Amino acid sequence: MKNVALFLCLLPVCAFGVETTDCSTAMQLSALYQVRALILRGDSTSSDVADFINGKLDTLRGPMPNGAFRWVQWTRPSGSADYDKQVHTVAAVHGNGTDNFESSGNHSYAVRIAVPSKRSLIHGNNPVFVGTVHIHAVVNGRERTKDEAINNWMNPDTSRTIDLGTIADHADVSLDSSVDPRDVKEAVVEIHLLKAVAQDDPANPSYEAIQSLKRVRDSSDSDSIDDEIARIAPDDSMPLVHIVHDLHRAGDLMRSSKEKDQHEGQRLLKETLDRLR
Repeated sequence: MKNVALFLCLLPVCAFGVETTDCSTAMQLSALYQVRALILRGDSTSSDVADFINGKLDTLRGPMPNGAFRWVQWTRPSGSADYDKQVHTVAAVHGNGTDNFESSGNHSYAVRIAVPSKRSLIHGNNPVFVGTVHIHAVVNGRERTKDEAINNWMNPDTSRTIDLGTIADHADVSLDSSVDPRDVKEAVVEIHLLKAVAQDDPANPSYEAIQSLKRVRDSSDSDSIDDEIARIAPDDSMPLVHIVHDLHRAGDLMRSSKEKDQHEGQRLLKETLDRLR
């Protein structure tokens, strides 16, 4: 069965007489049968299946040497944004120096400086003097720098947002801060890097396959995969469907404890592979 699963991973989905217009559907079916084969292997966990799907998604999105993906677009979220957070306990006394701390993140569109209402679960926070926010961003390979002078006290439960005016591939942020002598190490300030949302590009030839994998990503049973396959090709008319179905059937037979089924599986596998020559 493992050999059949491996073959499914290598299967050239836009061959075997499949029309160009059906190539997208062929990719969907091939990806789904690969996941199904992994589930039926018997020794794979839900985590294994999720990792496989996530890896397959990355491959279909066209990874590039710089770590980005050819077929992924980054956009601002329509609602509340997720963010990377860095928390700093301020030790510098105002008027006698500043603390400087840093944070970094990828695909950020804004920086938020926040003084939360509490510095721990049971202790309230104190005011923080925020000096200059230093931002170094990389956008499409080009470096940009921006210094935003706040130079003011920020009370607990307040924030200040600095829009980057773009979505940075990577951003490094540093902040100058200080506190009243009475509040040394009893006040915290945070840097939030607000994150853009990844959207798959519909122009990607593998777009529909990606959507199918995303729909079944949280499933750990073959029934949900079969439902998705039936939704894509209810008439089971594509040549690739028959080929992959026979490979899957061969794998099931070869996993049987009955010698007769094992021989039948070997025969079906050989016949199916001969059809691909």
